[in-house]
Amino acid sequence: MYIDERAIGLFYPFEMERYLETLLGERDPLLKEIEEQALQETIPVVTPMVGNFLNLMITMSRARAVLEIGTAIGYSTIWLTRAVEKNGGHVTTIDLNRDRLTRAIQYFERAELREYITTIDGDARKILPQLPSMFDFVFIDAAKGEYLDYLNLIYPLIIPGGVLVVDNVLFRGWVVPDSTFPPKYDRMVGGLRQFLQELCQNPDFTTTVLPFGDGVSVSQKKLV
Repeated sequence: MYIDERAIGLFYPFEMERYLETLLGERDPLLKEIEEQALQETIPVVTPMVGNFLNLMITMSRARAVLEIGTAIGYSTIWLTRAVEKNGGHVTTIDLNRDRLTRAIQYFERAELREYITTIDGDARKILPQLPSMFDFVFIDAAKGEYLDYLNLIYPLIIPGGVLVVDNVLFRGWVVPDSTFPPKYDRMVGGLRQFLQELCQNPDFTTTVLPFGDGVSVSQKKLV
């Protein structure tokens, strides 16, 4: 989720996030346009730092079959696809919001990436059991209360040695025990704590959690 000090606070100094962004160099006009649209309309997208990280992970792992749960208006999808294109691969992305998905497709066309992306409109929890393909890289950035459901559903879809990346797992730092947060987030925070616990204790994954953006978990499915 793209975070701005005018909206919510990071769990580390906001100035650090801005500084890290400067290290990425100048982003192209299309990415910057999407960032501005997301900020103006409060649409959740990954931070530029997380987008760059996803691109790097795809490049390093040489992933070719990529699954994304949570398209929004396509910001993270473009970061993913620009790396996948070089690998001769393809991205499948799922989102329940048809209007946002339509806007994402327009951005894909402008980025000249449409042929590398399959978009699926619907509830990922219903779609995942029907997918015939296996994936070597999965990225989740969707409804936080559904993360546990996604974990169980995507497990059989990830090849041995495949990578799972999940955004917003520290959710403003509130998943840390004894954190203070508005009561309306109690269920979401509790669900994320349970998700992280199950993911990190899953013997079939090797997992680490990285404290940048809004918290990113990175897991690799074991080969045996």
